[in-house]
Amino acid sequence: MRRILLESMAALLIAVVILAALARPSPAATPDVISEWGVAAANAAAASGMAPFRTPMTLALLHLGMYDAVTAIRGDREPYAVNPPVAHPASAQAAAIEAGYRVLVAEFPTQGVALEAVYQTLLAIEPDSLSKRNGLAVGAAAVQQLLALRAHDGRDAVVDYTPGSGPGVWVPTPPAFLPATTAFLAKVTPFTMKSASQFRPAGPPALASRRWVDDYDEVKMLGASVGSTRTSEQTATAHFWEPLAGTVWPASIRRLAREQGLDLASSAHFQAAAFAAFADGLIACWDAKFHFNFWRPVTAIQHGATDDNDLAASDPAWQPLAPTPNFPEYPSGHACATAAVAHTIESYFPHEVLIPVRNILSGEERFRKAKEVVSEVIEARMLLGLHFRSADEDGAGIGRNIAGQIQSLWFQRKSF
Repeated sequence: MRRILLESMAALLIAVVILAALARPSPAATPDVISEWGVAAANAAAASGMAPFRTPMTLALLHLGMYDAVTAIRGDREPYAVNPPVAHPASAQAAAIEAGYRVLVAEFPTQGVALEAVYQTLLAIEPDSLSKRNGLAVGAAAVQQLLALRAHDGRDAVVDYTPGSGPGVWVPTPPAFLPATTAFLAKVTPFTMKSASQFRPAGPPALASRRWVDDYDEVKMLGASVGSTRTSEQTATAHFWEPLAGTVWPASIRRLAREQGLDLASSAHFQAAAFAAFADGLIACWDAKFHFNFWRPVTAIQHGATDDNDLAASDPAWQPLAPTPNFPEYPSGHACATAAVAHTIESYFPHEVLIPVRNILSGEERFRKAKEVVSEVIEARMLLGLHFRSADEDGAGIGRNIAGQIQSLWFQRKSF
């Protein structure tokens, strides 16, 4: 009887130990403060009404600030822009929390209450200590310096744009014929490029060229809203990639950081690289857009008789599958940004990952390799009737160059 009692007690003790272990938060359950601030930034942008093409500039600032704060304490990588002094011991997590808070309060001054709530929640993760206080000081200093460096970078500039006229030149497009927006992006100081024009492509095909006719005929047949020769699969791919790149990549980047189990420093590094690539992809693309000022398919096809190329037959009734954005066509912004992010992801992970992408309208998810993502976007933006293939391919080339330069020149590990 005594042996049975002892065995029962031992079994009960083991069960209690197991249940306690299951209930105890695991290290992986600790919030990734890098991603938490990314979510807070998205919420603040939505609540404040920040323009979709302005938000990526904030996200780049946010993640570069947190990266420099964490890196200053760890000392194992080259800083992005600033290297504040550190009093040890210092908590890298506290530095990231403070840096994220300071960037977002500066970028969203009307969202102070919501941001303060997030800040206090994140501060509670770590008990008060000298290390925590020193880390907070590093985060504050890093952001103060970074924001001073970017104080006049053009991200809030008002840039006037007057469209031209004639064959090949962008003009306001149907149905609303709105004036061009987002011209400011072409003037923003890049985050990792030497200049916005560093990777500027050669330009769209000449209207007298065979390539122009091929591009023209392809989008005319495959990108039309009515009478297209698209397959059902092509139409599904087109609609999947119809929402703006900004609705796809921030969530995908954060999701990868979480699902790949990145620690604080790795998450800070990865997301800084990815969001810098995203922002520079847009800046480089918009530099080219407003340099070449090329017309959209809806304008070109409806007025094909004006391009002096008899092989490009016009169709005054032609309409694209998706509404045309109100800014110049060449190159494709989605292709630029997508290729920059996808190839940065590809270069970061030592093993090939399937990138999770989600359409916010339908909820559909796809999991693709980097090259597959870029290939789908090149096709999709043409299939939507928004871009000629040259614009998609050249946009992807810009993004690929940005990602390659980030990999080779930025965020490098120090050699000791």
